[in-house]
Amino acid sequence: MIKVIDVDKLFDKYIEGYVYSNIGKVKPEEIENKIPELYLAFGDEKLDDLDGKTPNTYYKDFSGEELLSCLKEHLEKDVPVSDFLCEAITDNAQNETALLNALNQDNGEEFTLYLMNMLGDLASEKAQKRYIEFITWDYSEPIRELATELLSPMAESVKEQLLSQFDEVDGVKKACLTEILSNCKNDDRVFEILINEFNLHRDQVPTYANYLAKYGDERALPTLMQAIENEKITYADFEELRFAIEALGGTYDKARDFSKEKTYKKIKGEQSNQNKN
Repeated sequence: MIKVIDVDKLFDKYIEGYVYSNIGKVKPEEIENKIPELYLAFGDEKLDDLDGKTPNTYYKDFSGEELLSCLKEHLEKDVPVSDFLCEAITDNAQNETALLNALNQDNGEEFTLYLMNMLGDLASEKAQKRYIEFITWDYSEPIRELATELLSPMAESVKEQLLSQFDEVDGVKKACLTEILSNCKNDDRVFEILINEFNLHRDQVPTYANYLAKYGDERALPTLMQAIENEKITYADFEELRFAIEALGGTYDKARDFSKEKTYKKIKGEQSNQNKN
């Protein structure tokens, strides 16, 4: 049976021992710089609290299911989760199945985020359907955001499903699908969505202009040029639009005066101070 133990606290004791044995030999700031090196050494240290095993080897003999059960118990008991426990799970590609099975169950937010991150570390593409559920169903914002991040590199393989569900969702859910779709290429259906969403969200120009720039279709230039000509846009929006236009191969050289705007003054002030330094 795996112990639910605070390995980070054991590392703190290890550091204390190192400090005590090096009093007068090592300066405090030198100890701080050596933390990464000491952590590596600690990983190979045999510890009584771990039944004489090292942090690197303690978790290695357990199955993926056992390790995940231990991780979940850590969270339930509010015991910090060790990197050594997580690495024992992700270092073995065979644990992908255990992670997928756990992800398909009803779990708390924190445990679900751990599962998703570890599947991401394994570069798994087998949880796509579940990630889409996390976005289109009523899950928490952190879970929805991570699902969006994980699905973005897989945009082409989930495109058809996202397109089929696009009109069925709204608000932040639709925004997440739009972000993922912006990673696709050469699909008129996707291009139309990105243009429509840009026009519907002129209050979020940086976000939706970036999606058009990422998609990379120069047919978006007239829409972006029309938006940047708006005399009421903010300096921040102007800069994002100009970036998107240039990313698509266009240019915008018309002089604009934002000298009375607070954001412009702040940015120019910071740039001036940096130049002085």
